[in-house]
Amino acid sequence: MKKLIYILIFGALHLSGFAQSRLQNPAGTRDGNSPDISHRDSVKTPNIPHFRKTWQWRHDGVYTEDIPLDTTLDNAHNYNYIFRKSIANTYLANFPSPYISDIYIERAKEEDFYPLTNIRAYLFKPVDALNFNTTTPFTQLTYKTGGGKGKNETFLDIWHSQNIRPYWNAGFRYNLISSDGRYMNQKAKAYNVSFFSSYEYERWVVNFFINQNNGKFNENGGIVDKKYIRDTTINAENIPVNLSNTTNSYRNFNFYTQVQYNIGKEKEVARSKDTTITYPAKAILAVKVEDNVHRFKEASVNRDFFPHTYLDTIKSADMQSNRLYNLSSKFVVNEHPKYKYLPGIYAGLDFEYLDYTGRTSLDTINNRGKDLYTGTWLTGGLFNVDTTALFNFDAAVRLCLLGDYIGNFTVEGFLRQYLRKDRSCYIRVDASIESKTVNPFFSRYIGNHDYWENNFSNIKTFSVEGRYINERSRTELGVGWNNTIDYVYFDTAAMPVQSSKNLMVLTLWGKQKFKAGNFHFDQTVYVQKSTQEDVLSLPTVALYSHNYYQNAFFKKVLKFVIGIDLFYNTKFYADKYQPSSMQFYNQREEKTGGYPKVDVFLDFGIKRAHLFLKYEHVNYFITNGEYFSALDYPINPGMFKFGLSWNFFD
Repeated sequence: MKKLIYILIFGALHLSGFAQSRLQNPAGTRDGNSPDISHRDSVKTPNIPHFRKTWQWRHDGVYTEDIPLDTTLDNAHNYNYIFRKSIANTYLANFPSPYISDIYIERAKEEDFYPLTNIRAYLFKPVDALNFNTTTPFTQLTYKTGGGKGKNETFLDIWHSQNIRPYWNAGFRYNLISSDGRYMNQKAKAYNVSFFSSYEYERWVVNFFINQNNGKFNENGGIVDKKYIRDTTINAENIPVNLSNTTNSYRNFNFYTQVQYNIGKEKEVARSKDTTITYPAKAILAVKVEDNVHRFKEASVNRDFFPHTYLDTIKSADMQSNRLYNLSSKFVVNEHPKYKYLPGIYAGLDFEYLDYTGRTSLDTINNRGKDLYTGTWLTGGLFNVDTTALFNFDAAVRLCLLGDYIGNFTVEGFLRQYLRKDRSCYIRVDASIESKTVNPFFSRYIGNHDYWENNFSNIKTFSVEGRYINERSRTELGVGWNNTIDYVYFDTAAMPVQSSKNLMVLTLWGKQKFKAGNFHFDQTVYVQKSTQEDVLSLPTVALYSHNYYQNAFFKKVLKFVIGIDLFYNTKFYADKYQPSSMQFYNQREEKTGGYPKVDVFLDFGIKRAHLFLKYEHVNYFITNGEYFSALDYPINPGMFKFGLSWNFFD
């Protein structure tokens, strides 16, 4: 009841909106039958139709990329973040819980504070935030739940954004994921609160973002014996598990602001969908502050489960933290508004300061210390992202000139060639070369059950991906090749080691959407091969089959979708999980996979409201007991879920 009260309170916030004016340079999503608004206009106009523009800045303010906020009905039932990001994952069944993508090219990018890497999908950070510009206040309310008493899973997501002035927007987001877990000692919670604002008036552009992410996961160490899944019919909540009174928790705080000053004479430039105002050049200053804490607690040490106990045989209380400061400055010469293939160029300096706090020895008294890392980076790049040009590119370089990261560098970029004038078909190639210092987490970590000190070499990586996309035929075909020298991974003893051999991964994928009348068949397939199976085991094939019937009734007011989803990957040595370090590591005991998970769903859309009903893992009732993800972690039994998403535009 308390959650429903919160929903009603947040849902009413849209009523407090200020009167809005037209956008200065709109290019976004129009809702309903509102007319196009494609010119700059600061005159206050009451009762205008809703129009929303959402975008992100690339390279800390160099240029914008339009990112539409997802308000579609399709796949509304598939709300688990990790499966929206990757079709195959090794995870601990509960949502939220640590995970790692089984599609190598889709693995989360390494976080500066490494323990957050395997929970990245549940974090909301400055790089994820959208900038809004909207003619009327916009509120999006999403509530999803399932499982029933003692098994409850709750998802609550609230966005609110409004223009206080035509050139000034402010908003907030609240996101909560909470779950009891179907197995014992598996309760988990992750939530974040964010405030953001964007200001663009005459020559000044200012962006602001502040938020905090928090989470806590009860760790059960997996089930005691697989026979409880394969040989018996015992209820999931009664299956014995390895750990109790054991938790991992984290806190992540972010502050980010960016200030731009435009230089020269303004010009109006036509884009593919609208017009915008640009200047010949600009100066940019960006500041980022991040603060992180990770804790592992054990009320009573389980020495049978953990092979090593270094500090305390009674209880565990491990903690590590870091703080990151980044100051970035750039000077940008923008693309020429008349000569569409003349690129923009930028150069600048970044200064980064990182402190990393944790235990420094196995002494039980005065054993905490702080490691400091600094670096001064030269940044630069070329770009041509003109939305009327048939050829686009972006090339960026980052080189450390001074400090602890001296010699580290990253060169990355993409090329995109459109094959039709309407830009509905194109080829895109992404590539990167990088040499980076090993994360401090791998260099030294001292916990009650984990201890290592290493002096690893820089990790060198080269990757290239190419894809063909045809929006008319709804086709995507791709190939990716990744080569890593001095790859660091967790071995079968859950210890970080550095491979002496090159690790290469080849990935092929295809995505095709078929349609026959009102029937839709959306298919996604990945094929991948690792050259070092003893270092990195991956499923050879992973697929997602999304099949549904869609129609509209009552003069197309009610949209209706009914369908079946299937997730499948071939057998492979899925990683094991170490609760004390919150990391996945190699195992060669048993292969998992080869098991299809099937969901059935009903989705409804009534104007601005979307509703779904779903039964997840419906084939659980005819299973052969092979539904494991990480070793010793079976996925959830069948579960009924439902949810509602509602948009308010006034």
